[in-house]
Amino acid sequence: MKSLYNLKYEILNLKNLDIAFKIQKETWPDDPAYEDLYDKATNTKDDNCFFLVYDKNTLIGITGIEIYDKYPDTVWLDWFTILPEYRRKGYGEKVLLDTINYCKKLNRFSFFRLDTTYYKDRPALFLYDKIMHLREDYTIEDTKDCKNNFLIYTYCLNGKLKPWNNKFLGLRSFYDKLK
Repeated sequence: MKSLYNLKYEILNLKNLDIAFKIQKETWPDDPAYEDLYDKATNTKDDNCFFLVYDKNTLIGITGIEIYDKYPDTVWLDWFTILPEYRRKGYGEKVLLDTINYCKKLNRFSFFRLDTTYYKDRPALFLYDKIMHLREDYTIEDTKDCKNNFLIYTYCLNGKLKPWNNKFLGLRSFYDKLK
């Protein structure tokens, strides 16, 4: 992946898998997914990949993408974070835009999307609100007893914006496993 901002992107492989997993565990302590990272390190495809992000030789974060076969027009952001000491310095915006540009160059998808949880003043939401074209509440998996607070963000890759419109993703069962 070539950077537009002089950052260096190193594809995940078995040699750097432990570094990526350490970042993932630190950022999402309730959701470490070694199997997912291992899959990306051993079955690398241009639409199911993961990158360690460096500024010169300093590791500053991670980014990745994946697809769901059920929705072939969409590529999804997967495992995106900037390490805490490098946040609020513009890296998040640069890495997100580089990831979007990478997906544009694949020339196979109409939409770049991400799902996330909402809570008031969450820093990542300010970034997503700034960069992404559309923000939608995701409520299809809400029940009478449980409101999930999920959001779907969309960036149009082909000029024809199309909302997600609450299509089923199975997010609730994924997050319920974390409890």
